Amino acid sequence: MVAAGTGLAISGVELLVLAHVGRDSGDTDLVPWVLGALSAGSALGGLANGAIDWRCPARSRLAGFAVALGLTLAAAGLAPGVLTLAVAMTCAGAFIAPALTTAYLLADESAPASDRTRAGAWVNMAVNAGSSAGGLTTGALLGHLPLPLCFALTGATALASAGVALAGGSRTEPARA
Repeated sequence: MVAAGTGLAISGVELLVLAHVGRDSGDTDLVPWVLGALSAGSALGGLANGAIDWRCPARSRLAGFAVALGLTLAAAGLAPGVLTLAVAMTCAGAFIAPALTTAYLLADESAPASDRTRAGAWVNMAVNAGSSAGGLTTGALLGHLPLPLCFALTGATALASAGVALAGGSRTEPARA
């Protein structure tokens, strides 16, 4: 579910950034730079995530990354200008790669050895399905709701997915080899 929520948030943010930049500056040539900040933040977050020797369970990390992504996306809707939005996108991006990597790791840990490829494929399908739904939903909402509320709703999808991840944590974590 976090993979789907992350996919939904990513595709929603792409439309929201376009709307925000168009509203604030009218210079849509800045959109790739803001989205590049999101990608750069994701790359840096992925590197940092890989450098940390995590002691907490993957499910807890996954929920934490989803919460952080959701809150930073919701706050991004309050950015007063394009530069501030780019900084907010860098911060939000810092949680994308860690969330997705951890979703794949959790799927791998949770599946029997014979089903690990299939489990990874389900994570990938969830990201893609979320991405499809995010673009569609955000596009439909943009014309009817204020932009900050659209950012907040996009962030709320990541927050909701964190709740699902935590609720699923009532099952016993698999033993680590």
